[in-house]
Amino acid sequence: MGERKIPGGGWTVAVVVAAVLASCSQHGGDDSEGSGRGKQHRPAPLSVAAVKRMAARPGAECPVPYDLAGAARAAGVDGAGAVKAGSVEGELPDDDGSPLARVDGALVDCGYRLGKERVRLFTVGVTKDTAVDVLLPQIQHDAAISMDDLRTFAVRAQRAKPGEPLLTSSGNVAAVRLPATGKGDLALVVSIGAIGADRTRVLSRGQVTELAGRLAAQARARG
Repeated sequence: MGERKIPGGGWTVAVVVAAVLASCSQHGGDDSEGSGRGKQHRPAPLSVAAVKRMAARPGAECPVPYDLAGAARAAGVDGAGAVKAGSVEGELPDDDGSPLARVDGALVDCGYRLGKERVRLFTVGVTKDTAVDVLLPQIQHDAAISMDDLRTFAVRAQRAKPGEPLLTSSGNVAAVRLPATGKGDLALVVSIGAIGADRTRVLSRGQVTELAGRLAAQARARG
């Protein structure tokens, strides 16, 4: 099985999440705000249990049947180039102190190339807390944003409705909460461009946002 680790390890994740949650506690939890984009997406029949099964045996192709080429066309990403599938990795809790152990979660990481662009799709499921929180260090790493920007993004992500894509200030990373079947919380994080890049070279901010929303609408377990 392919295995991957969240950047920075458990200590970094714990510090980042603790700082963000402290910031969130100072804001209201009003979910009434939002673009309403979530209404455009059908609930995805995914569950935390399904993500755990996928992470345990990810296989040679992405276990979540994302159609990146179709989503790119629908998002208006014309001329970006052909889609090529890359690495597939899964991560499960490995000890009581790991980030995924604390939230009883699992993660699937699917890599692609969209023309010259690197694309990574992180599908995460947790039974405790918020799925996006687990990937905050990954988001900060790939977007190369400051801690203040990360806190702002995390607050928005926790308030977001399922299906509502949220873009980082860098413009190359987006997160979408996914409708969960059963208990728990699910999210998709889309990362585009070279690691640490502050922008994607081909896609506009609007296209990255739209692409994330289109992919989230596809998120489901294989039959």
